[in-house]
Amino acid sequence: MTRLLPVAAALLALASPVPAPVVAPTSAPAAAPPRIAVPAGTFRVGDQILVTLVGWPAGTVQIEVCGNGGRRGALDCATSRAGHGQVPSSGAATLPVVLAAPPVGCPCLVRARTPTGGTRASVDLPLAGVSAPPAPAPVGAAGLVVAGLRAADRSGVPGWFGVPGDLTVDLTLRNVGPTDAVDPPFALLFGRPGRVHTLVDAPPLGTIGAGQTREYRIRVPTDVTVVGPHELHGRIEPSGGAVAFTVEAARYPWGLLGLVTVPLVWALARPARRGQGGGGAVPR
Repeated sequence: MTRLLPVAAALLALASPVPAPVVAPTSAPAAAPPRIAVPAGTFRVGDQILVTLVGWPAGTVQIEVCGNGGRRGALDCATSRAGHGQVPSSGAATLPVVLAAPPVGCPCLVRARTPTGGTRASVDLPLAGVSAPPAPAPVGAAGLVVAGLRAADRSGVPGWFGVPGDLTVDLTLRNVGPTDAVDPPFALLFGRPGRVHTLVDAPPLGTIGAGQTREYRIRVPTDVTVVGPHELHGRIEPSGGAVAFTVEAARYPWGLLGLVTVPLVWALARPARRGQGGGGAVPR
């Protein structure tokens, strides 16, 4: 029985939610910011180049081509055709990336970011073959900006076992323009990184007055197929110009892993227990 205790403890730790790490203040010098580099020269849409990353956290990285200098974030980037790769623990990687056409004209750049968006960097990219028009200039009309964005998996314990649930996204919009934004068009897409194609019902935004801030809760149903990292892409188009956002979330059915692993470990441990129990008598 004592052999099972470490295994059971490990399984319980795996099935339990992992608390967010707490970073304590330190007097050590700050680490160098993450860097990204591309080869010298001018490239064309469709070319494959090698992108070099230095000083990145280990894990998945997303690399995408942006027009308009990336000034409006995801709205200027070819996010749906981004490349993905893995950065090792050394923090350095060289990854092949196909240069997709951005949705707006240049100046263009290559942008890299982690799935949560906590780490990002960009580098200028001389890119030919971009046929998209320039980004529209700001006008004196309703201008919406994303003032807050947060995702939370509301599936709870049933979600650990693959039971359908909800992902909720709390969105805060602020109208910084001089006129009201009256029920602007709002579109939402959901899916795995690089394959965000599923339409999601977007709530009506109503009227957001000039200088007003409004909060919305978006419900995204999740089923048994939603496993691992996923993204929700939003696009709002008031009269003063569009605004876009991307939020990442992840869902892992750890409970199913426990249901499969615990009986297996128990079955493997039973012969050892029989062997221990049968050795009490010593023949003379």
